[in-house]
Amino acid sequence: MFKRILSALSGKKSRTSTPVSSVHADASPPSDESELITVYDSYGREMKITRNEWRDNVLLPNLQQKWSDADELYSLIISGLNDGFVADLIPAAAQLVAIDSNPERSHVIQGIVLLENGQLDAAETTLRAGMAKVGATGTLLTNLAKVFTERGEQALADETLWRAVQTEPNLENGMLWWAAIQRERAGEEGYLQALRTVAALPGSWRAQLWRARHYLEHNDVEPARALYAEVLAGGRFDGGALMMISGDLGNNGQIPLIIELIGPVYDEHKHDAMAGINLLRAYQELGNADEGQALLARLYALGFMPIKSQLDQFAQVFEQMRKQDVQGVPIDPESLKFTTLALNQPIWHYGLRNADWFFAQKPEGASQVGFFAFSKSTDGAEHAESQREDELGRLSRAIPLYLAEAVHYWSDHVGTCYIQIVEGGGPVLSGAEADGQALFDIVPPMMKYFVTGEIGCSGEDDQVQWQIALSLWDCATRTKSATESGSAVKADLGALVLDLETRLLAGVGLGREAPLDSFYLRPTAEVLPVYLTELGQSFMLTLLANGHVPKSSMWGERAMLDWPLNMALHWPTLEVAKLMYICGLGKALDYQSDVLAEYKERSLQMLRELEQARSPALRLAPLVWKVFGMQAELHAYIRELPADTSPEHKAWLDRVSES
Repeated sequence: MFKRILSALSGKKSRTSTPVSSVHADASPPSDESELITVYDSYGREMKITRNEWRDNVLLPNLQQKWSDADELYSLIISGLNDGFVADLIPAAAQLVAIDSNPERSHVIQGIVLLENGQLDAAETTLRAGMAKVGATGTLLTNLAKVFTERGEQALADETLWRAVQTEPNLENGMLWWAAIQRERAGEEGYLQALRTVAALPGSWRAQLWRARHYLEHNDVEPARALYAEVLAGGRFDGGALMMISGDLGNNGQIPLIIELIGPVYDEHKHDAMAGINLLRAYQELGNADEGQALLARLYALGFMPIKSQLDQFAQVFEQMRKQDVQGVPIDPESLKFTTLALNQPIWHYGLRNADWFFAQKPEGASQVGFFAFSKSTDGAEHAESQREDELGRLSRAIPLYLAEAVHYWSDHVGTCYIQIVEGGGPVLSGAEADGQALFDIVPPMMKYFVTGEIGCSGEDDQVQWQIALSLWDCATRTKSATESGSAVKADLGALVLDLETRLLAGVGLGREAPLDSFYLRPTAEVLPVYLTELGQSFMLTLLANGHVPKSSMWGERAMLDWPLNMALHWPTLEVAKLMYICGLGKALDYQSDVLAEYKERSLQMLRELEQARSPALRLAPLVWKVFGMQAELHAYIRELPADTSPEHKAWLDRVSES
């Protein structure tokens, strides 16, 4: 029932101010103080707290905190009114009158608070005091009419309400209240005549929207369309009008009209975000993924957390729509330029501007264990073609990346991963396992072992069966020294990979009791499938950051940037997930991401939490500041460096500053 943003706890402003109500809420506040309220944190996650917790831990402390800030105090009073905490708002409403430079707003809100608390005479007094200062505005008159109604002075209430409508015909509460009274007295025709009467007043436009709704509900589309076109052409509508128009059109099956009428005029900075959501639904219904994704980018940029989960759902839908439109394209291998990338660090070390001062380093000349991207197990002939990445392709790279990472952290070898790509095209998924005998002549002299492998799957959905086969090659003897294999259903894939890791580490030797970096934790079987997805996505971001593939080829960018952050929130002790997120930001800066600005508030919130948790990842905060153009913070940090700061750390800060 209630939706709030927990950022109020830290004094952040919501995206828009709630307009002042002209009448008090009709619904009685819930009596159950244990009723759960939905709130959103800075990452857009929903949480549930009781009404009492909201009142005691959020509303009342924030009223005191914002006691001298009229705008903030007004917004909090509105929030308290909407949630039914009327008895707690009397002192705050009086304070607002004392400090607000907008006397209409403050006197209206105090009048509503007093009215809600049954103090009718005091409510009338404050409303008339407001009129003495700013004149008889529509909002003040409408609320004064409510006072008269509560007293049973109906004739005086009617007269006052009509004055309010004449003064401000587009004040929705007053106009609808007056029309509802006419319906009670003269039926549906009385209601329609009331709307026509209000529509005839100078400057009126809101009544036309309600007339259009009536036409739509009676399947008379053309008059409704004409009324909407008239209002939109006039340009005097408010931020909520487009939400009503788009909602009414959608509810009555007029999806194309939403795009035709709302699309050209919708401005996410001026109009209700839910109108944007309705427009996204229209794009989805009509299969227009390109326009939908363009609008998504604009709505994401608002940073408005209560709609983020909905935007994420639309993002997935539009991505899927685009994928369905793309088929595999046969290609001539002879026309392609192939490159093999050698990654001698975990993939999430890249993008951090060579933070060698942060990570423990292997000694010069350490022996190497190489991992080649897996091939795809096949039953027959394979033809070369270009296609979008699927789960099998991602795992063919992610599992070797993980095993190389395991060697890096749990042995004294250097783990290196080799992945072949097509320049401008992306990774290569081969249909045949690499020939180990041929590789002996091209691997570096320090290579002690290398691993090749195959991966395949059969079945569908949760019943898919994964098969993995690995070969361990000994460079000293130029022989295959071991083979390891296994199969697992999707739910057991993490356990299978961990088992293969254990067997491989035993085979290559030089094991460590503790990880190379003390913060490193081996992912559990539950975490590992999610972890592998991130490794595959991080590799794709690395290709983008280094210009191996064009930005236009990217799919699901937000999902890739969000993934490690969601991991960090779900598994707070997984320090690597926080580093993965920062590394993704660094790569996004390199390829000049168009969506990066959306992540500023979430990233700064993460830094605050890293500081509270004393996380090692906080030491990379200068890169986050650089990503978001926070030069003052970056330069202040550099000026205040301790005298014993290492040369490697200073060199890293120079790279961050110059990037």
